[in-house]
Amino acid sequence: MTISHPVSHHRRTFELAASGLARVGRDGTLIDVNQSFADMMGYPRDALIGTNFRDITHPEDLQGNEDLLGDALAGRINGYRMQKRYLRGNGETLWADLNVSVERDERGVPVSMISIVTDISAQKRAEERTSFLMGELSHRSKNLYAIVLNILQQTDAESVEAYREAISGRIMGLSASQDLMLAEGTHTTLGELVRRQLGAFVAPGDPRLALAGEDPPLASHAVRVLGMALHELATNSCKYGALSTRTGTVTVTCDEDPADAAWIVLRWIESGGPAVVPPETSGFGRQVIERMVSRALGADAAIRFDPAGLAWHCRVRRTVLAQE
Repeated sequence: MTISHPVSHHRRTFELAASGLARVGRDGTLIDVNQSFADMMGYPRDALIGTNFRDITHPEDLQGNEDLLGDALAGRINGYRMQKRYLRGNGETLWADLNVSVERDERGVPVSMISIVTDISAQKRAEERTSFLMGELSHRSKNLYAIVLNILQQTDAESVEAYREAISGRIMGLSASQDLMLAEGTHTTLGELVRRQLGAFVAPGDPRLALAGEDPPLASHAVRVLGMALHELATNSCKYGALSTRTGTVTVTCDEDPADAAWIVLRWIESGGPAVVPPETSGFGRQVIERMVSRALGADAAIRFDPAGLAWHCRVRRTVLAQE
């Protein structure tokens, strides 16, 4: 009968654990790590041993980790747990749940720490997406009231019945615009997307909207992303910009980038409206118009608050617009 030695058994557990495990010295040096931890960090195991945990900790999370470590080494706590970000070998960020226990000698003096590291990046991405969607829902709900009020104020008709019919059409256009932003499998062209998204804001043939330049085809992904951006731009214009007046105009252009024919540049240019005052803070709508479009399409998207009229541009590859 073979009796396994406790040390070898514990070593095997350390090596085969699915979670990342690290033995860390009082000064933060990684004394030993298992292969799971090395795989998480994106480094060879030998390259991690002897380095300091501070070198692979995200700078924004380092102070919180230092404070808890100080309390543990001072004997105020026996261990700690926190969520923190690590910097992987390829430059990416890894969100982790860190659970630390203190190892003590026979006198009770801390000599090292055992860290259990669990990758929670997928959970954090899901939380971020949920937060974004909740913010978007709140933002759009508030904007709907402003849009409907603008529709009521800027709709002319010769009779009550004609007014009712015009209002009904515009409200249905707004509903279609909302559906289009979330539609799956939708293919169209840029010009058609602009007309359909702005159908709730300007009537067909309204001289306040002008389209010029190319009319590239759009696959469903580009339809959703650009549809959200156009909706935000139109809503902002309806509340504060050119479309809040009867004389303001919006010009949407699409032209080949002179520096590289593989790219095109979309522009939204307002004129004839109230003087533009740059906002003091960056709201949710601006995040959609700039950050979300840039990330989702790999584009260069930015907004400019010219006093004469708001302007937005989006430089994007033609092939991206056609990708599902």
